[in-house]
Amino acid sequence: MSLNSTMRGYGAMARLLHWGVALLVATQIVIALRAWKLPLGNDKFALLLQHRSLGLTIFTLIVIRLGWRWANGVPTLPDSVGAAARALARFNQYLLYALLLLLPLSGLIMSQSAGTVVSWFGLFNIPNLVAADEALLTQMKLVHLLLNTVLFAGIALLRVGALRHWLWLKDGVFQRMLTGR
Repeated sequence: MSLNSTMRGYGAMARLLHWGVALLVATQIVIALRAWKLPLGNDKFALLLQHRSLGLTIFTLIVIRLGWRWANGVPTLPDSVGAAARALARFNQYLLYALLLLLPLSGLIMSQSAGTVVSWFGLFNIPNLVAADEALLTQMKLVHLLLNTVLFAGIALLRVGALRHWLWLKDGVFQRMLTGR
């Protein structure tokens, strides 16, 4: 099992970062939905602390993943994949990377504009980027919601593409992120 990616498959590091972030994003969704339903109180605040900390973790992992991708490259798509499908796949990959960077930043700004001190799992505080500001808070809530909506669409497109490669095209693209081959 190679740590580095090749032109034929993803290496162990790329797969670890991919599936680690995927698991954290799924966890974020569950935590956010649970917190959304709770009234203000200690339970909600505890969930939001976890949500913020996981968001910062995702941000860090995406920066690492982008650096790893830049340094190691990515497997090429088979010649059977047409130009339009290649362009759509590339667009969606970059969109998802951008969203996974922008969502934690928008969440951080949203929290800080509410006057909340943001920490990473209670171990250290994140420096304030903005002061408490009710108008900014209102805007950032909307931005965060819109970015999440686009993220759900991007994830759906990714899943449809993966299933297309696995079940219809049977070209091995789907398996490269599972097994590296």
